[in-house]
Amino acid sequence: MHPFTVLAVAALVVTTTTALAAWPVSLAVVLVCLGAAAARGRLAGVAGASAAILLPVWASQAMIHALFDRTGDRVLLEAGWMRLTAEGLSVAAHLGLRLAVLVVVAATVALALDRHQLVAAVDLAPVPPQAGYLLAATLALVPALRRRRRAIADAQTLRLAAGPAQRPPGPLRRSWRAARLQAVPLVLSSVQEAADRAPHLAARGFPSSVARRTRLRSVPDSPLQRLVRWTAAVGAVVVPVLILHLGGAE
Repeated sequence: MHPFTVLAVAALVVTTTTALAAWPVSLAVVLVCLGAAAARGRLAGVAGASAAILLPVWASQAMIHALFDRTGDRVLLEAGWMRLTAEGLSVAAHLGLRLAVLVVVAATVALALDRHQLVAAVDLAPVPPQAGYLLAATLALVPALRRRRRAIADAQTLRLAAGPAQRPPGPLRRSWRAARLQAVPLVLSSVQEAADRAPHLAARGFPSSVARRTRLRSVPDSPLQRLVRWTAAVGAVVVPVLILHLGGAE
């Protein structure tokens, strides 16, 4: 599928589910996304990334709406300043599940999309050529920095191990020294890489002096996908408005 089609459908699902605000629909969307990730062999990645984001948010929602609720009538537990109510649990569950739709759908799309196809689609779209490079650089930034930091940390560890024996510093001082020894080479190498990429930017058309450019990678597209894409993009705006309008009218 074309990357823009996937993104448009994902936006339609998120906005419609959020506007409906019905927990069965939200739960069904989450389960469908997890099933799709499992079919692609990405269940562990989607579940891990979603849990890393949702667990702290769910904990805060439970503390705000469940443990400190002062408006609910059905008190389940009360001990000093803590007051657990059924209404607070219900609000926390609904908000948490609604947020889970956004996070799980985004994680599924992020792990399912081919970033090279996405960058190629942006390059082929009628947008400035800088957009494709900025997208590619953003998608590759975190993995590249992680690999570079690991290599710098290994090099610093070997250098310190080969040096003269010294009294081991405390935990705080050791952490500060490790951060300092890694931060400086990381920043300098990033600046050097930015300078080295200048010829490649010129080759890609920065600034662009050619109206049309060709790419070695093509992105398959079809009239049916374009129809689905535009329908989903329009529906992502229109459907939630209709849902909210009809709900307010009732």
